[in-house]
Amino acid sequence: MTRRFIGLMGLVVSLLLGVTFLNNVGAYAQSQIKTQRVLIVYDARNPRAGGPAKIATLQRLLASVGVPTQTEALTNYHAGQLTTQKYQGVVTLVDWPSGHGHNAAFTRDRDRFTGRQLHIGQNLSAAEARHLHTTPKTRYHQQFTLRAGNSWQLLPFSENLTVLPGQADRKLGQLRAQGTDQTTYAYGTVRGRYGYLPYLANDGLSLILAMRTVATLFQQTGTQRPLLTVTGVTPYSNLRRLRQLGQQLAAANIPFAISTTTVANNTALQGFSDFTRTLRAIERDNGVIFLQTPTVHAADTKSGNTLEQLMVAQLNQLGQRQVIPVGLSAPAYWNQDKLLRRHGLQRASDVLLLPNPTGQVYAQRDNLGATYERTWFGLSLRSLQTQRDGQLTPDQLALPTAITTPMPTSARQLTATLRQVKALPVTWYDPQQRLQTSLTSASATFAYRRGTYLLNGQTVTIGTDAAGVPRYHFTRKNRVVLGNYFKYQGWVLLIFFTVTTLVLIAFLVVGRRIYRRKFMRQK
Repeated sequence: MTRRFIGLMGLVVSLLLGVTFLNNVGAYAQSQIKTQRVLIVYDARNPRAGGPAKIATLQRLLASVGVPTQTEALTNYHAGQLTTQKYQGVVTLVDWPSGHGHNAAFTRDRDRFTGRQLHIGQNLSAAEARHLHTTPKTRYHQQFTLRAGNSWQLLPFSENLTVLPGQADRKLGQLRAQGTDQTTYAYGTVRGRYGYLPYLANDGLSLILAMRTVATLFQQTGTQRPLLTVTGVTPYSNLRRLRQLGQQLAAANIPFAISTTTVANNTALQGFSDFTRTLRAIERDNGVIFLQTPTVHAADTKSGNTLEQLMVAQLNQLGQRQVIPVGLSAPAYWNQDKLLRRHGLQRASDVLLLPNPTGQVYAQRDNLGATYERTWFGLSLRSLQTQRDGQLTPDQLALPTAITTPMPTSARQLTATLRQVKALPVTWYDPQQRLQTSLTSASATFAYRRGTYLLNGQTVTIGTDAAGVPRYHFTRKNRVVLGNYFKYQGWVLLIFFTVTTLVLIAFLVVGRRIYRRKFMRQK
């Protein structure tokens, strides 16, 4: 009887363990389907050719497409890593062909891979050319002109460039060599699940067409209107000039956004009151505000709580004064850092990714780019001047794009900025007609719904003075360290207590039998 009882209990425990294992496997598989990444493999970080900036540009493009990424050096790739179970696509970035970077395992796995593939640069393999139904050609010591519609850009002289003749499903832009040879080649080529770019630039018409190539490859159709964004605003900026900029853009019926930093301390000073008063004036002029993430001077894996407190304090101080940010803006490397994403970017539905500064300070770098409900790609207004007459048509922008211009530092710059913005033949993105965002800060939730500001679900009227929000108490919630453990790992505790109970019962039964046998012998 005792053996049957123990066997039955063992069977129950095995069933519980089996059900828990299957549930965990199913949840893991489902999460893998939802978070399949695109693997970015680069041959080298070539600083002479702007390699780090190109990698960051590619990361930002894919984030705007809406696909998570994993970036890895070619030398770190291991055999069998690239599979359709783990990745939905792969991007090969060749930035230093003379470096002879080669990994036979990666080439073999890429040839077998059936997901989406994009090759950027030289060293196109025979299998990749076969997928594109073309025979690549290399043009040496020539200068090309890139054309798309009414826009054209004279490219720098190149020692060699690999071009693709032949037919394709989509050809984006035309390359034509200077001189007597008038043969044209596609700049961006897409055929089915395969795409090719002869090079990647960080600005100008080349970047716009690269953006469209990436969007086409990942089946992002339609067009996007750009959002005019003024960057470099701080509490120490010339607030009068910022106010003038907002007023003149509103008078010209140009919707816009600003990307601004703020402070968490000394907020009772008059300077902070003047700063937030100017931001409220921007909001009344139909401008929206992206909060720029703090500058990181030093960080490590223990800096998460510090960043959390700083972000919450900054947002709460703005919210108390009726300044409601619609999203966060940050350098691209923030999205490649686990800690900076978790305690910074992931609190916002809309994130504006800007080019990286000269120095990046990571806290917990993992090279795993995340996605958000909408990721804006920051494209500088100055870079568009590389095109003739600054021509830019709305149908050339395939991804959410913020055309950025720095905060004017003089009256002359203010006049020049307004002249350049008004000269662009662009229909600007209007947040009042389309934009819907959310942003969390501990106990407070900020939201923007097509011109209406919400705080904790209630409408906020932006006035001249900071009044009308006294009933909201911005307090940071205490977070229980093991809260999520007990919430999501209840099965572990159930199994633990079940096994413990069964062991105690088994000891009780066995002990009782031993005691009875001993008593019977003594009798």
